[in-house]
Amino acid sequence: MRGGADHRPGSAVENQLILERYRPLSSLGHGGFGTVVLAWDTRMQRRVAIKRLPLPVDSRGVPQHPPGLAEARTAAMLNHPNIVTVFDFDTDADEAFLVMEHVDGAPLCDVLDHLDGPLTADEAAAVIGSVADALEFAHDNGVLHLDIKPDNVLVTRDGRVKVADFGMAELSSLSGHGPAEGGTPGYMPIEQLEGGAVTERTDVWAFAALGFESLTGTNPFAEDSSQSAVVQLEVLAVPRATSYLPGLAPETDEVFATALSLRARDRYPDVCTFADALLPLLGNPDVGRASLAAVVDEFTDEEAEFEPNLRALGLWDRLQGRLGGLLVRMAAGVEGGWLAWSGLRPFSLEPPALIAAVALVAVAGLLAPSLGVGLGLTFLIAGLFAAHSWAAAVVVLVFGSAWWWVFARRHPGAAVLPLAAPVLAVARLSPAQPLLAGFALRPLSAAVTGLLGGVLAMLASAASANGAPFLGVWAPYALDVWNVDLAVAGVRTLVSAPDSYVALAAWPLAAVIMSLACSRATRLGAFVGSLGGAAAFWGTYYLADEAARLVGTNGGWTTGETAVSVGVSLILMLVVVVLGAPLRPEEDTVYEEDETPEG
Repeated sequence: MRGGADHRPGSAVENQLILERYRPLSSLGHGGFGTVVLAWDTRMQRRVAIKRLPLPVDSRGVPQHPPGLAEARTAAMLNHPNIVTVFDFDTDADEAFLVMEHVDGAPLCDVLDHLDGPLTADEAAAVIGSVADALEFAHDNGVLHLDIKPDNVLVTRDGRVKVADFGMAELSSLSGHGPAEGGTPGYMPIEQLEGGAVTERTDVWAFAALGFESLTGTNPFAEDSSQSAVVQLEVLAVPRATSYLPGLAPETDEVFATALSLRARDRYPDVCTFADALLPLLGNPDVGRASLAAVVDEFTDEEAEFEPNLRALGLWDRLQGRLGGLLVRMAAGVEGGWLAWSGLRPFSLEPPALIAAVALVAVAGLLAPSLGVGLGLTFLIAGLFAAHSWAAAVVVLVFGSAWWWVFARRHPGAAVLPLAAPVLAVARLSPAQPLLAGFALRPLSAAVTGLLGGVLAMLASAASANGAPFLGVWAPYALDVWNVDLAVAGVRTLVSAPDSYVALAAWPLAAVIMSLACSRATRLGAFVGSLGGAAAFWGTYYLADEAARLVGTNGGWTTGETAVSVGVSLILMLVVVVLGAPLRPEEDTVYEEDETPEG
């Protein structure tokens, strides 16, 4: 899949994720059907090839999902050693995506171009035998290929042959990006060109045309349009392969004459019968595979310097797979358990009961992060009410419940980010939380997550006897949050000052700025967003001081502590950016209810 591909490394590795898991690496080509990209599967940690097929639009320009996509998906996902494996088939708002294995090799068309002539009899035997096995399996499963051609036959570096694009002819036709009959002129029999009924004998003709080209180095039926191809077939007798390559057995001409008959009824009934007639006239397929491996390795090595550098992939692309999921689960378990511990302390439970309840919530977080965090948040709200911290209880109830219902219950990663704010506040790094939210989430999700993080961090700071700018939390408070005298007094001071709400706006504002800057999923954008978000955070705290002067409160928002906290948080965020680009899916990615990706 290297022919004509652009493998030059660069910013392509920081393109937006496809279907929320595939990071584009480079272009592998494009055509009337759409484009093909080489991508990194951040979940399974492997390279894949993705065909992107634009969906048709109606008269208003609205993308349509035509009937037949399910059948095309079934056709594409055949599983056979000589068929390119398709891992996934999905659609978003305006495209269909076929995610398949990345074959380390080259298409047969590139092999023929490199040789500038035909394959040897041994090499042709290897190709024809493998393609016959693939087509036989597909036909036995009720699937026609309808676009057999050298571009869709791939030769690996070890000489194996795989057929690609089962179902693509149908997909191209459904989407309006290919002829209604599918296929490619020069590799289509007359019934397919004329839009007639297609059968296994249709694939037999295309397979024979590919075999003829493999043995002779030319395709006498090649034309630019379906109309000219029809005329060519009606007036042209099947050429003799021996006239191109005199060393071929004379019986070869009879085999091709039958397989390439104008009328389907005169052809071989299936690919096996054709292959059984042709292969004994050719060479040794084992020798051919070894020869093909040498040819492919020879000319693909010339392109190795253009191969995408996977080391350019960021740490977050590497961690988004199973390890990333494990880290999220561990964080959710710890956070859910801590919330449950904090919320249950005012109820004076016996130690065994308290420990058991906390352990259950922690286990829930490990198994289902959103559920574990939700349970912990529920216990915290109950504890705030039990401790008569009415203002804090109401604030956390309103903001926390809305955030969990709209965002956290569906996105496990988002579930742990708000609670990172009070944790970071122990190290005076809480301003990093809205920047992290913007790095990981879309603007609306980032804003709500940043806002809730600000609420939790400022409340925790106030409750642990810290005053403005409310960016730090006294470390022992994490283990014993119920020093009630301090909690009530500190929270009352925080919520009664109008300038506190101006300062609170810094959190969602910084998150939104960071998220917008990360919309293209590049390190440069994230770098700019980090600077802009930190500046906005400081600027909003400055406005809070101005508001305090107007209303006559103490203020104290832009102190040396604020400068150090924002500055060190910015440095931390820049380290995160250096380690990898944002994990940002493409815009307008939507799923049917039963097609939501795992995780």
